[in-house]
Amino acid sequence: MADHPKLMVLFEKLRGMSFELVEAQYTVGRKDSMDICIKDASLSGHHCDLIRLEDGNYMIRDNDSTNGTRVNNVITKEAKLKSSDILQLGGVEVLYDFGNTADTPTAVTRTINLDDLDSNLSTVRELNNYSPFAKQERQKNKRNTLMLYGIIAILALALLAMVGLVAAAVLNI
Repeated sequence: MADHPKLMVLFEKLRGMSFELVEAQYTVGRKDSMDICIKDASLSGHHCDLIRLEDGNYMIRDNDSTNGTRVNNVITKEAKLKSSDILQLGGVEVLYDFGNTADTPTAVTRTINLDDLDSNLSTVRELNNYSPFAKQERQKNKRNTLMLYGIIAILALALLAMVGLVAAAVLNI
């Protein structure tokens, strides 16, 4: 077990990243200026803070992040962490591990081979705001759809005009 609490990233693309927690407070987010920087679009620039408590454990505090913070799949603004808690920062899952298990109930551990799982499997149910560019994409798609309808209308009018010209020419003969 660890002497200090540790965060271990479980998310497939970033699996293996690990952060030993020794400071009194950490900022967590996507920005390079964060104490713990996790480069994933589902995290806000300053997603949350980790604050050490008197017993050596940490508390997590969401910083009004776009995609939210969950502890063991429960949305939270603030929560005291226990060893083996699964944190979900946006779409990134992180394991909180602390060797101080005096206040942590023992549990049966089951090993899961992640290679056998569907790579698209996630415990995060829905991220409505996953992309910071989602609004721009929706506006772009709407604009493209309107342009397509406009082109179809122009082509329909041109076809009607051509049919009218052919009918006029046939009637004059």
